[in-house]
Amino acid sequence: MPLNKKPGAVPWDAEAGDSNYLEEPWILKKGKEYITIEKDKHNRGNFYLQKDDEKRLSLSALQARMTFHQLIEFGYKLQKTKRKKTKTHTVKDREF
Repeated sequence: MPLNKKPGAVPWDAEAGDSNYLEEPWILKKGKEYITIEKDKHNRGNFYLQKDDEKRLSLSALQARMTFHQLIEFGYKLQKTKRKKTKTHTVKDREF
């Protein structure tokens, strides 16, 4: 069976400052299941993939890209990173 090359962006292709930039790790979620993809810091060009709390798998860049697109086709959604809320302090008027 031939490999179908998927054109299209993956989150790790975006750079800081791009509108679609998301920080690592990238989390794909479907129902209660989630899959985490992150770069292998010790072996450049490779990625780790982990489903829920199962064992992490090491993937090449091409395998990670193909897996990402397949997961999207299977109905997984890429989670957007939540921005940290900054606390705003309000000054209440006090009567003396």
